[in-house]
Amino acid sequence: MVRQIRLPQCASPATQPSMHQAIGDGVMTAKVRASLTTNPATRHYEIHVATIHATVTLSGYVESDEVRSAALQIASEVEGVQQVQDFLDVHRIG
Repeated sequence: MVRQIRLPQCASPATQPSMHQAIGDGVMTAKVRASLTTNPATRHYEIHVATIHATVTLSGYVESDEVRSAALQIASEVEGVQQVQDFLDVHRIG
């Protein structure tokens, strides 16, 4: 007996990225991560990066508004990035 299982779709085909777009988003994510980890202002922080349709989302914790601004600037300067969403939280130490 063969049973069929229907899984709900997470997104409609219109909102799912094409294979080309998904690869491009992955490359952008890698470039943003590389830029953040090599920049002296941001390399000591674990900043999470996600990209969908050339919109980069940054999340995590940083120590100051200056670091947050630097991270947003760095991400926005990566080739192909159209928008940067800021979900970074500032937690001052000391």
